[in-house]
Amino acid sequence: MIRSIKSFLKKRTIPQYIAMGFASTIFVGACLLSLPIASRDGTWTNFLDALFVATSAVCVTGQTTVNTAAHWNYFGSTVIISLIEIGGLGFMSVFVYFFLFMGKKMTLRQRHLLQESVGAENAADAQKLIRYIVKFSLSVQALGAAVLAIDFIPKFGFLKGIYFSMFHSISAFNNAGFDLFGNSLEGFTQTPLVLLTIGGLIFFGGLGFIVWRDLLTFKRKKRLLIHTKITLITTIGILIISFVLFWVSESRHGTFAGLPLWDQLVNTLFMAITPRTAGYANVNYAFISPMGIFLTIILMFIGASSGSTGGGAKVTTFATLFLFMRGVFSDTQPRFQSRAIPMDRVIKALMILFIGIAIVVSASLILFITETIPPEFGIEYILMEVFSCFGTVGLTMGLTPNLTSIGKIVLIIVMFAGRIGLLTFFLSFGNHSDMKEPTLKYPEANILVG
Repeated sequence: MIRSIKSFLKKRTIPQYIAMGFASTIFVGACLLSLPIASRDGTWTNFLDALFVATSAVCVTGQTTVNTAAHWNYFGSTVIISLIEIGGLGFMSVFVYFFLFMGKKMTLRQRHLLQESVGAENAADAQKLIRYIVKFSLSVQALGAAVLAIDFIPKFGFLKGIYFSMFHSISAFNNAGFDLFGNSLEGFTQTPLVLLTIGGLIFFGGLGFIVWRDLLTFKRKKRLLIHTKITLITTIGILIISFVLFWVSESRHGTFAGLPLWDQLVNTLFMAITPRTAGYANVNYAFISPMGIFLTIILMFIGASSGSTGGGAKVTTFATLFLFMRGVFSDTQPRFQSRAIPMDRVIKALMILFIGIAIVVSASLILFITETIPPEFGIEYILMEVFSCFGTVGLTMGLTPNLTSIGKIVLIIVMFAGRIGLLTFFLSFGNHSDMKEPTLKYPEANILVG
């Protein structure tokens, strides 16, 4: 039995290892959450609901079929936040950190698996990156919890305030969006300290570990990676554009009309940050403007940065495609700051875009059949849910608690694909670990396009 398991694992590819690692973590989490000791009323939780919540936690989404504050007790919420930490840092990061802490040496295959899971340039750099990821993450989360405690301790008492501060700091940094308030952050529209802290943690977690390591070592190295530059320019550009568009749309709609100007600016900024895979809501999305919903859906599809705690198609994917299109129109090789963009990166970006569109279209079509749209809503009721799960965001217009069993299963798959990465998800179904140059070439066909 043990020999057959070892033989099975030995034949698995790196994408399959990553997928199995996340799936195993989700299954264990679902088993724990289904137990009576995890719920407030001491009863068993439906396993499909427990599986949905566990998937949402490990995939750092925030979508939940049961109210987190009302359904789970401290044991259940601690299981959720543990799953969020494992999912945000990556199960390989947590496993390897303890593996190294015990003084164990890694095999060459384990090094390659680690390199693939954290996005390191080479296997030798992967272990250093793991140590950095864990230390950086815990430091930022501790700082975030300390700031949140300034507001939470006076409101909830010392012990509850400390727990709430830690829970929401971990959830925000890992771009998860789970909350213990029952209505996300709708009650904090006039608490800039909380919104700016949560927003800052979301931004920090969504920017990517490789980017932060590069920025924090800039003083010593005196240079930045091309990846860091592209990520920063694209992320800041998207943030500025989305802030302006949200300000225009929600000002006209009157979403924050009753708030002072400063609070309106803070809440609009938060709306521009949270769709980038975070899922915290400072407003009921059933009542924002149609333009706001459309913009939120676009931002959820774009997602966060590569190598971060967030999901989605990733900002570098769209940056690569933009550079490729610019090169096509100017009849030059795709480039950034006198550095050529390899065609294999362009092909991967196109594949990610195609797979992403295929997933959200397929999931949406299924949910249009299985779910019921209330009379006051249109197709955005379904699209918001699907794109939210794909981008591992967690925003909803109210569908999540009313999902059918088929709808839950479909969105579990969508969340899983969005978190482990579209190429990893796609490649985990075959025996190949990466795209290879075809050995057999055929004559070219003349096809009219466009």
